[in-house]
Amino acid sequence: MPSVQTPDGGLADHRPPVDPRIEARRNDVLNRRRLRAWITAGIAVVLAAAAFGVFQSPLLDVDEIEVIGASRTGADQILEAAGVEVGTPLLGLDLSGPRKTIAALPWVDQVRASRTWGGKVTLEVTEREAVAQIPVDGGWALADSLGRVLQQSPTPWELPVVLVNPVPQPGGWLRDAALPLLEASEALIPLKGDGIGSITLVGGQVVVELPGDGEAYWGARDDPRGKATALATVLERVDLNCLERVNLSVPELPVLTRQDNCP
Repeated sequence: MPSVQTPDGGLADHRPPVDPRIEARRNDVLNRRRLRAWITAGIAVVLAAAAFGVFQSPLLDVDEIEVIGASRTGADQILEAAGVEVGTPLLGLDLSGPRKTIAALPWVDQVRASRTWGGKVTLEVTEREAVAQIPVDGGWALADSLGRVLQQSPTPWELPVVLVNPVPQPGGWLRDAALPLLEASEALIPLKGDGIGSITLVGGQVVVELPGDGEAYWGARDDPRGKATALATVLERVDLNCLERVNLSVPELPVLTRQDNCP
């Protein structure tokens, strides 16, 4: 019902009064809604507190750390690089950081890091293979086929010798120019006991020192294993006396050159 103006200029509301029972019902509905809202909020707070307590409790801590595949690097060095300790909360544990720090270790090639909600963290690494040794001041440096320097040792290893410089500290990389030498060295590993000398670059050509004064010219970078097999055949069947050069550019047809005026 609309309002009307009173004699003094005000407005009078001529709506009929609300039934007390209806008013009471309205208030009851509003009170129940408020109560449900408070109960819901209270439950949410309790659950959040409980979840926080569980995640921060020893029930979800790291209980065990397993290192797999670190025969060269050693489990202790892997754990130190990872920085994960027993008792570390699993909630918020980011394993991407440990993966990067472990991958930076010289021998490590690939890293897999995983965890279980039972509290076990597994760090599995695949290590690199040494294919050559390089003489450095006071010892020998090992390198893999990609040019990663793996380790320095005061004693030589049972690997072909590659002559290249500079040689960075373990974890560093040789220059790309060393890659053909490393490929040849890897292929020649089976011949390391047959008197194979050092492998070096001469005028951009890979040259392998042979017993006596002979040399093997490697040729292009194709078919390194075929060339190693061809060289093994030459060393086994050919008289190396007065041998000057073996050209392995075509491994199926190695070309031998002997010294002039050789008796």
